[in-house]
Amino acid sequence: MCSRSLFFLLLLLVLAVSPFVPAQTKRRVFIPGQRAIVIDERLSALRAQPDVKAGLDQRLRRGRAVGILRAATTRSGARFLRVAISRNKRGWVLAEAVARLGNAADAEKLMKLIEETEDEFTKARLARLFADEFRATALAPKALLLLGAIAEKVAERLTRDAKRRVGDEEPGRGLGKRDYFLNFNGLDRYNRIGVTFDYDEASDRIVYDGAAYRELLRRYPKSEEAKAARERAEKIKSRL
Repeated sequence: MCSRSLFFLLLLLVLAVSPFVPAQTKRRVFIPGQRAIVIDERLSALRAQPDVKAGLDQRLRRGRAVGILRAATTRSGARFLRVAISRNKRGWVLAEAVARLGNAADAEKLMKLIEETEDEFTKARLARLFADEFRATALAPKALLLLGAIAEKVAERLTRDAKRRVGDEEPGRGLGKRDYFLNFNGLDRYNRIGVTFDYDEASDRIVYDGAAYRELLRRYPKSEEAKAARERAEKIKSRL
């Protein structure tokens, strides 16, 4: 056997016994400290020192995972947390900007922020964040019920916006209004946070698909919110 053939034979053998590792596999980044998430971007400036006038490193986005290392209180009474945002990167952030996972007091803090928030998208995003990160708390069913109610309200505005874009003419090229309505770019940012919609042909409008209500019933069937979720889910199902 020639050396070239022997080389290819050995190469095939190595490939055959080597474990396959998908190119898209993501490794979870280790972050030291007590796990928490950023909930309020208005206060999430990562600073070099525990002081609102200290040098700004970066703004932490809502939903960013951090590790709490220690706390400090300034002379003015402001409470800061020393947090890790990666294995080697540290900084100080106002305590009100983050919530500790599984902590009942922080769960209440996040729920209060959701209820006080007026912007519909921010409200929906915070409710989704709560449902994902605080699912073991007593307020998780309430977060899902709120998410569904927000999405139903948003659907009304999205319908008005989509109609202005699509117009009253019937689409051509083998497509229907459903194809155009559900591809309306106003839905994009909601789709990215897991809030999805459907099209009700009878009323010619975008409607919420009820996913948060179904999730609530699946996870928390004995909760106080389950009855309202069941009624809303059945109502949505009857018109789709």
